[in-house]
Amino acid sequence: MVAPVSARPVAFGITDIWRIIIKYRWLILASLLLGIASAVTVVMMTTPQYQASTTLEISLEQVKMVDVGGTVSATPMTDVQSLETNYGLLRSRSLAQRVARDLNLADNPQFANPESPPERRLEQATSTLASTFMVAPIPSSRLVQISFKHPDPEMAAQVPNSFAQNFMESVLERRYGASEYARDFLLRRINEVRGRLEEAERQLTLYAQQQGIVTVRDAGGGQGQNASDSLDGTRLIAANSELAEAESARSQAETRWRQAAQGDPTSEVLNSNVVQGLRQQLNTLQAQYQTKLNLMRPEHPEMVDMRTQMETIQETINFEKAQAIGTLRTNYVAALARENEVISRVNQLREAVLNLRGRSIQYNILQREVDTNRAMYAALLQRYNEVGIAGGVGENLISVVDEARPPRTPVEPQPLRSTIIGALIGLLAGLATAFALEFLTYTIRSQEDLETKLEIPPLGVIPKAEKTGGMTDLLDNPRSPMMEAYASLRSAIQFATAQGAPSTLLVTSSGPAEGKTTTSLALARNFARLGYTTLLLDADLRNPSFSMEGSDSHGFSGLLTGAATLENVIRPTSVPGLSLLEAGKVPPNPADLLSDPSLSEILRKLSGMFDIVILDGPPVLGLADAPLLSALCDRTLIVFEAERIKLSVAQNTVNRLRAAGARIVGGVLTKFDSKTSGYGYGYGYGYGYGTGDKDGASGTRFVLPGLLGKRASRGSGPDENVELSQG
Repeated sequence: MVAPVSARPVAFGITDIWRIIIKYRWLILASLLLGIASAVTVVMMTTPQYQASTTLEISLEQVKMVDVGGTVSATPMTDVQSLETNYGLLRSRSLAQRVARDLNLADNPQFANPESPPERRLEQATSTLASTFMVAPIPSSRLVQISFKHPDPEMAAQVPNSFAQNFMESVLERRYGASEYARDFLLRRINEVRGRLEEAERQLTLYAQQQGIVTVRDAGGGQGQNASDSLDGTRLIAANSELAEAESARSQAETRWRQAAQGDPTSEVLNSNVVQGLRQQLNTLQAQYQTKLNLMRPEHPEMVDMRTQMETIQETINFEKAQAIGTLRTNYVAALARENEVISRVNQLREAVLNLRGRSIQYNILQREVDTNRAMYAALLQRYNEVGIAGGVGENLISVVDEARPPRTPVEPQPLRSTIIGALIGLLAGLATAFALEFLTYTIRSQEDLETKLEIPPLGVIPKAEKTGGMTDLLDNPRSPMMEAYASLRSAIQFATAQGAPSTLLVTSSGPAEGKTTTSLALARNFARLGYTTLLLDADLRNPSFSMEGSDSHGFSGLLTGAATLENVIRPTSVPGLSLLEAGKVPPNPADLLSDPSLSEILRKLSGMFDIVILDGPPVLGLADAPLLSALCDRTLIVFEAERIKLSVAQNTVNRLRAAGARIVGGVLTKFDSKTSGYGYGYGYGYGYGTGDKDGASGTRFVLPGLLGKRASRGSGPDENVELSQG
């Protein structure tokens, strides 16, 4: 079973893009002109704006800190912190309010409503300034620009200069205010700390007198420890050092003794010169004994003598090891005794020191309080002196690099820039609209669409008929572009299958007026010229397209109903080898008539009588006729009008035919205009096909009496009704 054609997204190539541009060129041009006109209108209606800028330099700010010891260190803020802080201050509402007061903008109608109260006018002027002036840091520098736009060039320069001046003044005021607050705070703290220091010194002296504690000065003249504590502490330190040496000696002696006792190969007992010499002798004798053991028995006197020597040497080694281990143990016991003695002495000194320090706890507490208050008092005095000296004379971190000057030319509007932007916007809008329309109304327009989007073989392209002359002239002229195209289509159909031309070929389309009738007639004439016995069968029982002069009412419908025979309804035409089978009377329900089993037998007989039978069938969409016919015909040819049939409609047509079992030989594009390719229109088709006026959308009826008959008036399209004369 053939899979249906799936709806694929529309892809645009370079050729498609150029075609869309050509197709919608007037829309794109109109959008471009509209964008330019809009830009020009905006430029003409925009009030000229002048912009002036002041450049400031922001130095790195230092933050001073005071530690407990009274030393002063300077810790700089990071660049990011310092710069961002100043940028925020520049954008602050308080600075904008200072500038509004400085320039008296509350009374300027351009900044505030004159009818508002004074406070309200000041708020309006402040809001206007805060929302219109710009702070723009210069990258990779400590420079910042303050810019302002205004219709008056003088005011455009005054505002940024006023911002710079007021910003520098506000920075100095904040620094001076902070210094004054720091001085008052430090003075209060100094008085508090002085009182605590005096009270702590009195309590320390009184306690020392009561406890009889005498202190000595250190080498630098500072307050030291008491005399007894210093002496006992010195002794304890010496005893601790001696204890560390004793513990080390004991640990080494114990390690040497235990290594020797456990037989550690790395011990000094096993590695002594005496033991090593005895081991060498023992090893030599053992080697000799093993060598001679291969030649003598163990009971041999010489072998017995060697064993005796080895045993003597081994006993000597054991004796030497025991002697050395005993010596090491004696050294270990002596070192342990010395360690215990030093430990006893350290414990005695520790108890003495702890006893003295226990009695000096309160003294030390009072001493620390005195030292803390004294250090704090000295630090506060030093900081107070520094603040007092540099209080109101601090360095200004803000400096003006370039002052703003009244500009001569406005920055807005910019006619050329605005026109270019408007043109680009209009062009992009036009292109977007064109592509959107193309996407929404995508139609079959090329053979590639048949192959890639409908998945059927493209067999040919039929050009659009010329405006001059009639259809009869085009069909009679074998050298016309249309007939050349139909000849190419005929050749493509001949070689489309391995068996050659199909015996029965159904020609159908998605909707009416796509050129299927003209295609059927042209193919029939071309096959007849090649010598094929050809039958043109008008199978459109709803809207017949062919008729013969003097024919009766019977035709294809008469065959299906049994009212006529093949010999009575088939009529030769003026084209040699071409016969016509008319549609006959229009039945009330053509679909039921085409569903009759006799249709298959009729087509079988016709294919036996003629080399090829070409059926001009009805459209597919909205009707059941074409799928019924396609299931019985050898091959089916689908006609698509270029730039008219939407892609979705064409896909539905192919899917319906394949669902009915049709063997589609391919598709052909009609009414193709290479000059105006890309322009198309939509057309709907419903179940009312064939019931309307013959002069309506289904085509205009014209008469072809024969191959050399009289010329009829040209219809509105290639899909026209034809009347053939009997040959």
